[in-house]
Amino acid sequence: MNHEKVEKLRKNPFGKIIVKLGGKILRCFNLYKTHRKFRWMTKQMNMIDPAQDKRPKYWKKCGVDTTGNFRVGYGVYFDAGNASHIHIEDGVWITSRCLLLCHKRDLANYLVGDDINNMPYIIADIRIGKGVHIGMDTVIMPGVTIGDGAIIGAGSLVTKDIPSYTLAVGRPAKIVKEFPRCSEITPSVVSNNISI
Repeated sequence: MNHEKVEKLRKNPFGKIIVKLGGKILRCFNLYKTHRKFRWMTKQMNMIDPAQDKRPKYWKKCGVDTTGNFRVGYGVYFDAGNASHIHIEDGVWITSRCLLLCHKRDLANYLVGDDINNMPYIIADIRIGKGVHIGMDTVIMPGVTIGDGAIIGAGSLVTKDIPSYTLAVGRPAKIVKEFPRCSEITPSVVSNNISI
């Protein structure tokens, strides 16, 4: 509102009320906008993905076999047509830009001169155990089982089963470390290990 209109409103008995309320409403709206912007900035600084809790619900609706207690980063693709072949247990964290495939071409009878598009598909289950962490940009192929507590390094291509509590990295993924059990660690080793 320009200055002349405000002065006209102030001369009117009801206009004074409108001017006072208008200022308060405007201040409230500006505070609301500032609060929303602050919340958004806080999420960005903490790298919180606002949809990470919603994605598992959509995956479950698509047919993925899970309890729903897992997290999914942005840009993760899964074989939606074969979603019932994906089995995910609790505590799994699938980070951004991963790909889970349940189908691949059957090349057993592929010969020179054949058209690859006419070859049938092999469909196989993917099983991801409790507490598994899958690093960014990882591809998981059909028929793979990842054991409980396993960690898959970023950029890996998982073509074979990964045992529980191991670290696998690379294309194709290979086991580079096996994590010890609590009973295998002596007190002196625990006190000397500052970080993992």
